[in-house]
Order: sequence, then structure tokens, then C-alpha cells
Amino acid sequence: MDLTLWGVQIWAVTLVFARTGAMIMLLPGFGEAMVPARARLALAIALAAVIAPNLAQSLPQPPQTAWGISGMVMAETMVGLLFGGAARVLASALATAGQILALDIGLAFAQMTDPTANQSGQVVGVFMGLMGIVLIFATGLDHMFLQGVAGTYQLVAPGAPPPVGDAAQLALSAVSTSFRVGFQIAAPVAVAGLIFRVGIGALSRLIPQIQVFFVVMPLQVMGGFVMLALALSTGMLVWLDSLQQYASWTQG
Repeated sequence: MDLTLWGVQIWAVTLVFARTGAMIMLLPGFGEAMVPARARLALAIALAAVIAPNLAQSLPQPPQTAWGISGMVMAETMVGLLFGGAARVLASALATAGQILALDIGLAFAQMTDPTANQSGQVVGVFMGLMGIVLIFATGLDHMFLQGVAGTYQLVAPGAPPPVGDAAQLALSAVSTSFRVGFQIAAPVAVAGLIFRVGIGALSRLIPQIQVFFVVMPLQVMGGFVMLALALSTGMLVWLDSLQQYASWTQG
């Protein structure tokens, strides 16, 4: 069965769109809540129309039953969710770092609207999330993600069942890397905060009459911001490197 519409093979584009659409929905930078759904849909359709002709010869023939077609499309969607979800988990390292930094700086209860998630979030986490999106497009990492969408067909053949074992390993690796990178970003501020608190604890023991909390709080916030300014560039480079390694891997 070879259905075409204006020269476009409908089955090939549909099967490719199932994977590309799922990935675009989750990829950092493209899958943010502030990006209009129509823009993401148009991008996914355009990618499917570009990729499908190159894969037309390797795509399996459509099954003869509606259940078979639905199953194959769902399998491709699951593969797209796997690759896109792993990228999203890696990008969430900034949220982990923001939580740690907010606690160390003393701004854990300072909330503001997060445009990337359409909900309130901590000031530090929202700032780092927005900076991450800007860096993705400023460094050209978005191009690597789009190339990786096409490259996933070299990792998992079109129409093949989702690799459950490899998917579990990928999810485990993405989660562990996300927590590691998040802690690396926040480590300088966390270490400085620990040393600061030890010193303040010793001071409160030596001079119990001082109201340590009221005296120390402004110094804690100011010192936290100073350490964050000094360590932010290195931390963001570590985060970008983890995403770049994943994007390079998906390119096959």
C-alpha cells in the first residue's frame, strides 16, 4: 500500500512524525511551555516531511489492519518519548541546582512566575532555567538537537519495537547524570555556605548575646550571590557539555 498526497508518501511521513513529534514536545528549548503548541506542531511536521523521503526505502510496509498500524505508530511515539525525555531529564539539572542554591543563599521561599513551566518557581531556579534556554540557542545546541532527531533512526530502526532494556539503561544514566551535574553547578556555593555556617556557629558559641540570625542573613544572601556570580559560568558550561554529549550520541 503506497498512499500519496501531492507526491508525499502519507505512511512514511506519519510514521516519522510519530517519533519527531514526541521528541520536539520534550526537547529542551523546543518543548518549553512558553513555546506555542502550533509552532511545535509545525516544526515536527516540517521535520517529518524532510526526513521521511530519506527513510522511505527502510521504512516497513504498513500493516493490513488498523490495530497493526496503531501499534507501529505507538511504538515510534514511545521511542520519541524515550529520546526526548532523556534530554529533558538532563536539562532538569538546572532545577536541581536551583533548589540547592536557593537553600544555601537563603532564598528558598522567594517565588516568582516561571514562564518555562507556567507556574511559580524559586527565583534562582527560574533565572537558571531561562539562562539555560538562552544558551541552548546562543551556542547552536538547538541545531544539534534537530540533527539528533534524524540521527535516532540509526540507533533504533524505524518500525522496530521499543528497546526496553536499553531504555531503562538510558533513563538510569540520564537521571544519575542530571543529579551529578546539578550538584556540580551548586557545589561552590554549597561548600562556601558550609564553611560560612561553621564559622557562624563558632561565633554564636563565643558571643551568645549576638542575634546571629538577624546579623548573618544579609551576609549570607550577599555572599551567596557573590559565589554564584563567580561559579555560574563554569557551572553552565558543565551543563551545556552534558547536553552536547547527549546530542552528539543521538546523531549516531
